Order: sequence, then structure tokens, then C-alpha cells
Amino acid sequence: MTLYRYRAFGLSIESEWPLAELAETDDGAAGEPDLRIVLADIGRPIPPPDAPSQFDFEDPQGVVMLWPHVGGFRIRLPDVIEMQPAEIARPECVAFPLLGPVIAWYLHLRGRMILHASALVWRGRAFGFMGDKMAGKSTTAAAFLRDGGQLLTDDLLVFDMDDPAGPAVQPAFAQLKLSEESAGAVPVEGAEALPLIIEGFPKRQHRLDRLADRPDGFDALFVLRRGGERARVEWLDQTEALTQLARFSYNVRFDTAPPQMLDRRRHFQHCAALARAVKVGVLHIPADLDRLPETVESVGRALGVDG
Repeated sequence: MTLYRYRAFGLSIESEWPLAELAETDDGAAGEPDLRIVLADIGRPIPPPDAPSQFDFEDPQGVVMLWPHVGGFRIRLPDVIEMQPAEIARPECVAFPLLGPVIAWYLHLRGRMILHASALVWRGRAFGFMGDKMAGKSTTAAAFLRDGGQLLTDDLLVFDMDDPAGPAVQPAFAQLKLSEESAGAVPVEGAEALPLIIEGFPKRQHRLDRLADRPDGFDALFVLRRGGERARVEWLDQTEALTQLARFSYNVRFDTAPPQMLDRRRHFQHCAALARAVKVGVLHIPADLDRLPETVESVGRALGVDG
């Protein structure tokens, strides 16, 4: 069986399933991988097309996650994710939950701090954008990529919190989700538009030709608020910053998990540490895509970046 080696989210990954989203590495001689993705019969029926996704946190063999038409996954700590693709599933459809909710929950169980955010490195600064669904996280990130920035992540912003005073961000993979309108208004050099994962899905993945290296530090996080008359940054105090970090943490999506798995005490400590270590602000942005350069200038001023 062919084994593929990748690196993402700070992990060396060995997979029996090809993941075109990730960049292959030649580190087979570097020892055991941090994570192995293996094909296996997880012993669960795949839900029918009209069923919702299903999560079972009580399975004694490991957390089980099932998606209709896609497949099933079982997380076996400390280092295995089993996957059972549905017979009709396309590879990109299987990767969609695997590189989203499945690996997010795995990373949470491994003690990482995960935000639902886009992040990049631009002019020597590393920063990210949080926001509600369709707030414009990816589109705003694209405006900075167009201005020479490099992507860190477009969905899961993962921090290693071993040193609470210096949270270390872990780059994900070089893809960006954009609507057709955003892709037309904010073209990113070297981006390749990929086929829609699901027909009618509002955003299309765009493969980029590069990913930022892990930055030495992380400077700021911005909560996006669209519709302002002008682009501006409003910095938050640590109490309000903590509230926003908790709100946009990825693990809040798993509120049906047992309390011991959610580990709310650890999560609060991580949010508090991140609020102390990183500046958090509200970024007010005009809704007009043609005015995104004003947002770039406003963030540059807030971070002390020369024009």
C-alpha cells in the first residue's frame, strides 16, 4: 500500500489516503509520524443522504464522526485517525471533514488551542481574522495575499500552548475558500480555482502556490464587523478579548461532547493566555469589496507597518 507523508498543523502525517490539499514531504526517514491516517472498517453504517452528520463521543474505541455520502472517521488517541470513505465519495469530499472538524477535534484532544479563523503573514507581522459565517475572513485575507502576504491557514488556526506567554501558531495548508464574487474582486497571484466540492456550495477552494513558514510570534487577532463607513481598528481590553476568543474557538461546535473531553478549564486558560499574549481588536470594514485596500491600510497602521 502506498503511504503518503505530509506536514500540516505542526504534525508530521502519514496517510493511506491521498490528500491533495496537503504538500507532500520527504521525511520518511525522520522517525514515526505524529499522526497516522489509516483506512479501516469502523463498524458503523454511513448515514443516508438526507441524514445529518453524527458524532459519538462515547464509543470506547474512540470518538466516531459520520457524514452522509462522505464516510466515517474514528479518532484513536494518541496518534491514529481511522477513515472509512463511502463508496460514492470523491476524494475531495472525504478531505473536507477530515481536514476540518475531524482533525480539529483530534488537535483539541491533543491539547491544542483552535480558533475558527483565517491567518497570514504580511510585512513581518502575523495576524488573523475571526468572524461569524460569511463575515469575510477569507476575502479579507485575500486582500493581504494580493499585497504580498502569505497564508497560514483559512479555517483552523492552531496554536501550540506549551509556552502560554508565547503561543506558537502552526501553519495549515495552502488553500483559500472564496466566493466567485470575492475571487473576481480580489484575485490572488498564483491561485488555482478548484472544482466545487459540492454543487451549489457558495465558496470554491483555491489552491495557492505557497504557504507561510511558521512565524516566530503572532501579533494580533481581529474580529471582523462588516458595514462600517470606514475601515478602522478598535482594540479590546483583555476581558473583552478573552470573550471574543472563547466565542470563536472551534471546539464550541462540539458542545454535545462530554465535559471531560471539552476540558473547559484548559480551554479558559488557553483563551486567557492568548488574550495576554496577542492583541485582539475589532476590525470594522466597509462592505464594498472595492474598498478592501482601505482595510489593508488600516490594519497596517494599527500594527505599525510602514506603507
